[in-house]
Amino acid sequence: MKKTIAAIAAASVLLAAGCSAGGETLPTETEINTADDASGTDAAVTEHEPIKAIYAEIRTEYNDSLDMSDYPLTPSNVPADFSAVYEAEDAALEGACKAAEQEGFSGGKYVALGGGNDRIKFTADLEYSGMYDLDFICRAGDSGRENAVYIDGVHAGDVVCNSNGQIVDSFMQGIYIEKGTHEIALVPSWGYTDYDCLKMTASSVITDDTYKISPTLSNPNADEHTKALFKFLCDIYGKYSLTGQFADDGRLSTEMKQINKNTGKDFAVLGLDMMNYSSANQSRGSKGNSVEFAYDWYVNAGGIVQMCWHWNSPEEYAKNDEENPWYSSFYKEGSNIDLDKIMNGEDEHGYELLMADIDIISEQLERLRDEGVPVIWRPLHEASGGWFWWGNCKPESYKKLWTVMYDKMTNEHNLTNLIWMWNGQDAEWYPGDEYVDIVSWDIYQGNNVYTSFGGTFAKAVQCSPAGKLVALSENGCVMDPDLVMHDNARWLFWGTWAEPYTISQGFLNEEYTDKEMLNKAYNHDRTLTLDELPDLKNYS
Repeated sequence: MKKTIAAIAAASVLLAAGCSAGGETLPTETEINTADDASGTDAAVTEHEPIKAIYAEIRTEYNDSLDMSDYPLTPSNVPADFSAVYEAEDAALEGACKAAEQEGFSGGKYVALGGGNDRIKFTADLEYSGMYDLDFICRAGDSGRENAVYIDGVHAGDVVCNSNGQIVDSFMQGIYIEKGTHEIALVPSWGYTDYDCLKMTASSVITDDTYKISPTLSNPNADEHTKALFKFLCDIYGKYSLTGQFADDGRLSTEMKQINKNTGKDFAVLGLDMMNYSSANQSRGSKGNSVEFAYDWYVNAGGIVQMCWHWNSPEEYAKNDEENPWYSSFYKEGSNIDLDKIMNGEDEHGYELLMADIDIISEQLERLRDEGVPVIWRPLHEASGGWFWWGNCKPESYKKLWTVMYDKMTNEHNLTNLIWMWNGQDAEWYPGDEYVDIVSWDIYQGNNVYTSFGGTFAKAVQCSPAGKLVALSENGCVMDPDLVMHDNARWLFWGTWAEPYTISQGFLNEEYTDKEMLNKAYNHDRTLTLDELPDLKNYS
């Protein structure tokens, strides 16, 4: 999450004081009974004290009647040899968009999409309902120019022009479109891209095999609870989507209270952050509670845990000035980390500090391992966006850090309870199938946008040569479950970010997902909530 995450970092100071930003009273040190002392030094790092329950009540009833039969894909009637080309100069142009002549472009012209109110609106008359690949042939002076695609006025996904001055393909694949006349518009995100034409062909990216994933974890020594959870995830993939929510305070969270109040249901996947265990946070008195909340969620509530890590820079590498306070040093602007130099051996001290931080987080995850708690582990997220220090580098350096972390946590710390979820968001940053169990994407699609984002799903599917589960690890709006199933973009789970996307000032915020859609999503027969999960500890 790149937008409002600094609020969480700032809230770490509040956590040390025993209150949350949302006004909820957090559990006291006695209530949680952790081994943390007032200085932020965690005795559990060496002693591994048992984790005590936050709540007394323990879930005893589970769902043992899920329909695990195949849920057929929506058929596509688009002929395999279908192809249609729509020239940009023939599209409806708005704003400052202009057609210009130049050799090398089909039809001898291109249209320059700038910023602001610029629009290129293609009209496509389609004879067939089904799955399409959209190729926006483009050129830009650099790489990574991303612009939005709207179909009939609704944000359907984004395309990236990796051009560096060349005329290249820019795909959005696996899009279900009904037959008839449709407006397909390019809308600036970064803008300043020259577009030649839109080429549409039949899509074959998503097939039945997409959802047939072997329940074999990357770590062959994974423990039984972790294997059981992964088997369950593979069993439901393509049949159900798990409801998910980031809620720093677990079952004490305002997010959970408001969702339950408005839907009568609780989410299945709890999203938590390991930020406050980082050395920079601990040295300033921050108190991490995520381990306790994770334990409670799995052991007592019977739910699933997803954990990310907004990794604040070690103190020596945090700028910590007026514009970039220490608690935002996970951003590249707040950090002096040069990951290229660290990973190629030029900065050995920086490497040692990063390894020390990985050790600190590993010790906390060991506490969960010792209690039999599996974790969907999502470190180094959103790397290709370049806004975090671990993405402010060459992809090769990022991949080296990922594999070093994987090796250190898996082999040195023997973390047998991790399901590794990669969230680099660009295939060029993918570290390899042997280091990944789930591929995920983060999508903040706007206000009250409930489309399935099939193009992004297809992009995620293609990151792994062998095939992996695909999840929506962060989102702003909850997607319409009917569209997720119908469009064959069957995300394993979603993980809606907290404030402001779910709540605002302690109440449900309908600015991103209105109450009607939230109710539909939580009560749909193809989504699973907390009460609908089986006994994951004994799942076979």
